[in-house]
Amino acid sequence: MVDEKFLSLETLGQGAAVELFNEELAKILDNVLDPNTQPTAPRSVTLTFAITPDEDRAFGAGKIDVRTRLAPRKPVGLPIYIGRKAGRAVATERDQRQMSFTDENLIAFGGGQNNAS
Repeated sequence: MVDEKFLSLETLGQGAAVELFNEELAKILDNVLDPNTQPTAPRSVTLTFAITPDEDRAFGAGKIDVRTRLAPRKPVGLPIYIGRKAGRAVATERDQRQMSFTDENLIAFGGGQNNAS
């Protein structure tokens, strides 16, 4: 005699419902630990089980669906300097009016050279 297992959360899809939920829970935990997301944003896993019975109600088809809502990534802010170069509009992340550490003008001040001779 076979020991019949009745439908429960643990037996749905031969354990697929629990497995799918656990996979999505792992995604949520990774998302919580991601420093590029809002720390206090809510995350959720929704497990849906639907049954569509036939006309005589003796048989039905089941469907398991798991959906996850994660916190979106935080936007990355950056400065943008806009100007013209050779008559053409251009943009850069560095203010072109400011000297950089690689500019040739630094050499005139002894930049990058060992002056302790």
